[in-house]
Amino acid sequence: MTLAQLQALAAVVELGSLTAAADRLSRSQSAISHALTELEDITQVKLLWRDRQPVVLTAAGERLWPYVQSVVREAQLLRQQFSLSRGKLEGKLVVASLPSVSLAFVVPALEALKEMHQGVSAVLLEGTDSEVEGWIDDGTADIGVVAGTKTFVRNLPLLDEDFVAVAADGMFGGRKSVSAKQLSAAPFIFSKAGCGPVIADYFARGGAPLRAAFNVVEMRTILSMAEAGMGVSIVPRITLTYTPFGGRVLELSPRLHRSVRLSWNVAGNAVTDEFVRLVDAQRAKAAKAIQARAKKGR
Repeated sequence: MTLAQLQALAAVVELGSLTAAADRLSRSQSAISHALTELEDITQVKLLWRDRQPVVLTAAGERLWPYVQSVVREAQLLRQQFSLSRGKLEGKLVVASLPSVSLAFVVPALEALKEMHQGVSAVLLEGTDSEVEGWIDDGTADIGVVAGTKTFVRNLPLLDEDFVAVAADGMFGGRKSVSAKQLSAAPFIFSKAGCGPVIADYFARGGAPLRAAFNVVEMRTILSMAEAGMGVSIVPRITLTYTPFGGRVLELSPRLHRSVRLSWNVAGNAVTDEFVRLVDAQRAKAAKAIQARAKKGR
């Protein structure tokens, strides 16, 4: 077997399709298919169910997957060390993140990383807390932004913040805070992105029914709909620092709080280390933006 075959397998498993794997590896789809066929012929083990969408590992493939990941990861680290010996930083970085914080921390750091190091390629995966944690755990992502309780080997605190309610001007009278029960009386704009499970749990703990009138992925759309009076929603406060909103912002009673951090398990990845440094630098900028927004009273 060859490293190229294992890289093809890893890309297909991570992305779920031969087409996406071919794009990532800058190879043709037929070349990816041929590499997988050769690997299965050489090992005499069926590794993938290719007729499914997304493509998934067989039971035998699942058992072998951690070893494949280890070989591909070590090869990447070795290439990085050769590049560093030439004074260059090269390699691939897969970052997983909660959508609500990607624009504040991840995207600026990735842009700076690619501008400074032309030989670095990056992939951003967005999902819920449990999805991001799973991607870090199983090695799909090198590093991720999480807000759950799961612990990882390495962590960089990014943000402590509250969630807030958003609504159109004129709603809820002169109130400065609202409860889940009060919000449940209005059409609710539910986030199908990373914060959805957290919001659903908040309503459950408050003994209030969550009647989602709208299911929306994009935070900008949620805020636009709330401002227009189409419904109310709950969003992380940080989203208001990079998305225009002219409606009302109310505190939640009781509070809904989260601690956001950058987490990763594997040491020795030079690209990951550089990304961490850039995110760390971005923290101060994000803090200033949050303070500026708070002074506006929104």
